[in-house]
Amino acid sequence: MQQLRHFRNGLGLLLGLVLSNCPMGQSVLAQSVDLGSIGKAKPLVVSGGLGANTIFNAGLPNAEGPLNYFLSGNLNLNFFGTINVPLTFNYSNRRLALSQGYSFNQLSLHPTYKWVTAHIGTNYMTFSPYTLNGHQFVGAGVEATPGKWNVQAMAGRLLQAQFTDTTTTGPTFRRMGYGLKVGYNPGNYLVGLTLFNAKDDPTTIPDTQRRFMNQVVTPKDNMVVSLNFGTTLFHALQINAEYANSVVTKDQSPNYERVPMRSLAGVFVRGNATSESYNALKVGANYNIAKTKTIVGAGYERIDPNYTTLGGYYFVNDLANYTLNVSQTLRGGKLQLSGNVGLQEDDIKKQKANKQRRFVGSLVASAQLQEGFTMGINYSNFQSYRFLNDTYSRLVRVPGQIIDTLAYSLVSQTIGYNANKVLTKTDTRSSQLSFVATYVGSQSARANITDADSKTRILNASLTYSMGFMPQKASLNASLSYFRNALPTGTIQGIGPTFGLQKTFLETLNTTLNLSALNVNTSLVTPEGSGNSLAINAQLLANMRVGQHHAFNFITAVVSTQPATYVSGNVGYNFSF
Repeated sequence: MQQLRHFRNGLGLLLGLVLSNCPMGQSVLAQSVDLGSIGKAKPLVVSGGLGANTIFNAGLPNAEGPLNYFLSGNLNLNFFGTINVPLTFNYSNRRLALSQGYSFNQLSLHPTYKWVTAHIGTNYMTFSPYTLNGHQFVGAGVEATPGKWNVQAMAGRLLQAQFTDTTTTGPTFRRMGYGLKVGYNPGNYLVGLTLFNAKDDPTTIPDTQRRFMNQVVTPKDNMVVSLNFGTTLFHALQINAEYANSVVTKDQSPNYERVPMRSLAGVFVRGNATSESYNALKVGANYNIAKTKTIVGAGYERIDPNYTTLGGYYFVNDLANYTLNVSQTLRGGKLQLSGNVGLQEDDIKKQKANKQRRFVGSLVASAQLQEGFTMGINYSNFQSYRFLNDTYSRLVRVPGQIIDTLAYSLVSQTIGYNANKVLTKTDTRSSQLSFVATYVGSQSARANITDADSKTRILNASLTYSMGFMPQKASLNASLSYFRNALPTGTIQGIGPTFGLQKTFLETLNTTLNLSALNVNTSLVTPEGSGNSLAINAQLLANMRVGQHHAFNFITAVVSTQPATYVSGNVGYNFSF
């Protein structure tokens, strides 16, 4: 606790030093106020909106009752035309089984005054990919841009203690986090420092409740320090670099002797026998050839095995990337190409029996081949984390269902192609034909654990013809879709049509009717569940605006996947002022 107090005190001192060195008249505590403008502006202007949505269902298995409601809102208070204080909140009566201790019920306040913004309540902040990276926290944060400085700071609860219902994520200690990012940019260069500390409270889970999946859950501690630098030379060469060091103590037990850590983050904390130090380095350089509209560059990235911090959900680790990149604009901007190629290798510390090397690359190309005809292609075999949203899952998903976008998969390869041809375009009618195909290769990943037996290959493709009738304020579309999901448990594939009709009535009522049908073939490893079936999804959507302040929306769907059939939908109201 003493080191934690020293870190927090140092964080406050460093923040104070930065702000105290702002140009004259730009100190946070001595910010000048234009009294003349205050006298002319209204003392208080209130704006915002409130939303209420009710999800209903019939015949849906494992549903938490036939009705669930979700409330959300945003409120902005403007004082004298100078100070903005935004407030946002979310609340639901549904118990949401989301991963990683994420909370749906949220209340956030974001007051802003000139170049200072505060974040109070449930928030998200990102310092860098190797430190604090989008983790939800409940507490307070601040972002300030005084002069040539850029300052971000946060403090709050990353995880709440839980051990009574831990079937999804396991017991978690109450975890607090504190962070500071300071950058200085006078124009021709940039330097930055990031500090982040997270610590579990060992007293928040009884000793008898610390087991999950035959393992003992222990309180962790984490200190991360990152340095970054960037500059531009000769008005054409841009150089950027970041180095991060993360010290993770896996067990804070007092039975272990505290020892110093010989690393950058170890300057701020002492570890023990369970402490590990991880490094990450990324360097890049780009040269802009203005005459030919060409950008060429090179990059190097190295991440230690098991690199992680308590400020993020997922981290790619144990790899080294050597890359060359180029981007080119041709034919007056009608053809744009960008890509990179390089070598990627794992086992950078030579700890595995089989070291793997592979050539990696990505390509993005877009072209306007002729008037009204565009085409694009993209490819990448770099590893990244993505939420997978395939055709079959979208078809059978319940309308209004909360999607756990933290349930990422480790994606190792993506390929995409799209083409669009405008067939007719007049003042009264338009039509176009489009084709989209995507392929994703992935394996599941939760809590930084990947399963070699969970490889997934997903292919989606659709050909769509659409027509628009401007005087009638109507449009229709017809498409043919195909998907193939190769899963660890077997293969699911299907093909079928989708029809859609959109129509606007009385200028304010927009309606949409969609009908999808897929002939699905399931071939599982086990015979149970294999065979052919017909999946049908019929949806009716409507939204209407009444005046300037009121909006209503309605969605209902009938989903049949044989033998299960259910009806579900959503009724919502939004009020803006």
